[in-house]
Amino acid sequence: MPRPRAIRALVRDRALRFTEGNRVELYDTGRAGLQAMLAAIECAEQRIHLETYILRSDQIGREFLAALTERAAEGVEVCLLYDAVGSLGLDESALEPLRAAGGEVVAFNPLFAWLRVPVRRRDHRKILVVDGRVAFMGGLNIGDEYVSGLGPVKTGEPWRDAHVRIEGPCVRDLEAVFLESWFRADGPALPWHALLEGEPRRAGSVRCAVLADGPSHRRRRTRDLLISALGDTEREVLLVSPYFAPGRKVLEALGEASRRGVRVSLLLAGPRTDHPSLRRASRAVLPKLLEHGVQVREFDGGMMHAKLACFDGTYAVVGTSNLDRQSFEHSYEVNLILEDAEFAKRVREGIETDTARGQPVDLAALARRGFIERLRDSLAALLLRWI
Repeated sequence: MPRPRAIRALVRDRALRFTEGNRVELYDTGRAGLQAMLAAIECAEQRIHLETYILRSDQIGREFLAALTERAAEGVEVCLLYDAVGSLGLDESALEPLRAAGGEVVAFNPLFAWLRVPVRRRDHRKILVVDGRVAFMGGLNIGDEYVSGLGPVKTGEPWRDAHVRIEGPCVRDLEAVFLESWFRADGPALPWHALLEGEPRRAGSVRCAVLADGPSHRRRRTRDLLISALGDTEREVLLVSPYFAPGRKVLEALGEASRRGVRVSLLLAGPRTDHPSLRRASRAVLPKLLEHGVQVREFDGGMMHAKLACFDGTYAVVGTSNLDRQSFEHSYEVNLILEDAEFAKRVREGIETDTARGQPVDLAALARRGFIERLRDSLAALLLRWI
């Protein structure tokens, strides 16, 4: 079909196409980010394009669906795309009012389609674009745990996350990424040429670029960008990821940066994680990094779900990619690269504050793990590599 090929080519051609004049606001908790998204939806006049990995039919999920339904009933174009596996357990009946009001709802890669599309191929992007004027992206899914912390982890504390609100020319590039996902999921036709005509007016002074990634692109852009950045960094690199199970090339790049004197700091989710197997897998590869001087801590203030990076305090990355093979090789992801000293400063300060709340991962403590613990960690790492 020419339509998906054309929009996919557009997204590929815009890889690292920096735009000037953007305004970017960072949210570090689910409550603030999700409320800002709801406020934007409620003010929509023309169109709402929402893409999410997790959509739940819990309280916050129904608030979003009610807001979308209300705007659709008023004639606003509403397109909702959610991942079928990420949203497993969603009550399908909760979507009916939105459909009845004229909204379009599409599930990405339903489980019954596994013969046509590999089940591990997931849409992990989280994008909201309203009226082609304002966009949101980052780590936030739509579920109560992102607000209350009382989901699968039951921490009782709000999840620590990273989500951004964007105004300016960058919004058009994020809408192009949404359209790529929409057509890949066989969503109903949209006038994509018209939607991407013109360029949103300047709204600030931030220079940034949208980096879309995914298995159909036949390359590993996010992984390769990380490796390249680690090679160019001169003083420090701060990385935050809830899940850490990368391949050999990333591990080597981290170790090499540390060996040449760069401060490499890695902040991971701690014992309050929603994926204990991933925490085990990370412990199978951390000893080598610790031997090379990489600083590793586990967050100790609830669930850490942010995906952040800051290089030499001059530019930052925020988005959906975790530091694991699933994100690098199997999922559709989107990240925002920001070349802005003030924004990078805020990201750096936030990471340092969170890192101070973390517990250091000690090489000696890992060495004291018993045989059974080591075996379980190694099996978790092996399983993640081959499933």
